[in-house]
Amino acid sequence: MNTGPTGLWTWTQRFTVASVGSFVGSLLALLGGANKVAVLIGVFGFVCPMVFGMAYLLLPSYVGKTLVDQRLAGIHFGLAYVGVSLLVADQFVTARILLRPLGVTLWTTGVLIFVGSLLATVGPAAVGTVAGTLGGSGRSQRSTRLATAMIPVAVCYLLVGTVALLMTVAPLGIGTVTVAQVTHYYLTGFATLLIYALGMRLLTAFFHVSLPRPVVWIVLVAGALAPAFLGTFLWIDPWFRVGGVFATLAMLGYAALVLFVILKTNRRRVGVSGIALGAIAGGTAVVSVVPVAFGFGDPISLAVHRTLILAGFFPLTIVGYAYLFFPITGGQFTGANPRAARVTIALLGAGVAVQSVGVALQYEPVRVIGILGSVIGAIGCGYLLGCRFVNG
Repeated sequence: MNTGPTGLWTWTQRFTVASVGSFVGSLLALLGGANKVAVLIGVFGFVCPMVFGMAYLLLPSYVGKTLVDQRLAGIHFGLAYVGVSLLVADQFVTARILLRPLGVTLWTTGVLIFVGSLLATVGPAAVGTVAGTLGGSGRSQRSTRLATAMIPVAVCYLLVGTVALLMTVAPLGIGTVTVAQVTHYYLTGFATLLIYALGMRLLTAFFHVSLPRPVVWIVLVAGALAPAFLGTFLWIDPWFRVGGVFATLAMLGYAALVLFVILKTNRRRVGVSGIALGAIAGGTAVVSVVPVAFGFGDPISLAVHRTLILAGFFPLTIVGYAYLFFPITGGQFTGANPRAARVTIALLGAGVAVQSVGVALQYEPVRVIGILGSVIGAIGCGYLLGCRFVNG
């Protein structure tokens, strides 16, 4: 049985390419006016699978382990994308009684495989890390331990979001859980918290910069608390506002850490521009929605927030880290150079900026131009990463 890292790299690459393709699909859905489908593909086809793929590769290595069985990642890949396909198809067909429950069931099974395989691989070490977070010797070590301790917290939010997703399936008819709550658990609790936690370690590892400990702790603690309030008390004051404050502190703190790294390092890696633009998009997104949380905003602010998160923070951050892990210059193909990679990042950044302006002004031609820019940038990223995997 091959449980080495080579197989995991393969599945991480497949998750990456499929996720980029899903991002293109979500943008095309926006062009077609299918906003709900765009969000569905963005969350379940792009953001979560990309995080799954990177987590399979990174999390076991943090505790010196390899996944108990690499085939589990492949099974999860199939379940996730068949499940997403059924959920998307459910939005278009009339006789859809079984599509949504079946899609949710397949997705849930994949999540359980993901959690179970990681728990079997890193569980004992993770428990020891959490227990030793406050008792580590040295402040730097405690910050690293806290970042690692946030990983199981993020996985717990994934499980909570999956339970909430099951509760939205009509035959169950349990409670009043909404898809918006599921999205908050998945995006804010699972994906964003993992970006914070892994980012603390990856930024240090790639750029050899020691991060300011107080800011690290603010980002991680606030980032861990925010989803509990946002998902559980959606639009219920005052707790929803508390969650908004925590989310704002975490995202702005993360953006400050990224800026700190850029100013301190002499290493000009290609991916850093994507990470930086992603942090800017995330910071702008949380600031734009603060008035809404306190009852002073309008639906347009919320739409701008969604655009900046789904078309800015996540794709730019993910592509930035992907370019760090899979250097384009390591391949032998047309476009295997830093300039091509930077162009794709610039297109993604410009695309989300123009989209946001179009949404804010409620001027459709501008929004469409922004979406087209993002589509071209995403296709370029998919080409570079795909060729890198095949020819690298």
